[in-house]
Amino acid sequence: MIQRIQSVYLAIVAILSTVSLFSTIGKFVAGGEIVSTFSNFSFSADKEPFSQVESCGPWALGGLLLIVLVLSLLTIGLFNHRMKQVRLTIFSSILLVGYIAVYAFFSWVFQGKLQAVAAPDAEVSFQLCATAVYPVVCLILNIMAIHRIRKDEKLVRSLDRIR
Repeated sequence: MIQRIQSVYLAIVAILSTVSLFSTIGKFVAGGEIVSTFSNFSFSADKEPFSQVESCGPWALGGLLLIVLVLSLLTIGLFNHRMKQVRLTIFSSILLVGYIAVYAFFSWVFQGKLQAVAAPDAEVSFQLCATAVYPVVCLILNIMAIHRIRKDEKLVRSLDRIR
């Protein structure tokens, strides 16, 4: 049911995951200009000599975020099964923590690769985009949803005791 606040939290998680899935999540800058962009499914370096950098494809990021999106939508539909909702939301939160760790790893690897082909005096730096923060916001919303689902379960069990 969409009237429940945890359903709203999970819907916002789904929306933020979708937006983050299809947008740029980071940029690499050298000498004041953008030399490479980083998204959930691709890493592209267009400027010379950075275009020589081979990308191992950060498809794992896109896959993790896609699973989080599907789990959020599935969890909204399971409003009658609160304990399943809790388990799926916890699993989604674990995937989001994994996403953040993989994101940091890929950023570090790609920055090292770009630095290796850069001029010796050029410093390659990484800049976060606003959409890179969305998975962290999704993680916070998942935790809030878990809290509210458990509160609903506690209320239902207390009503069953009264009968």
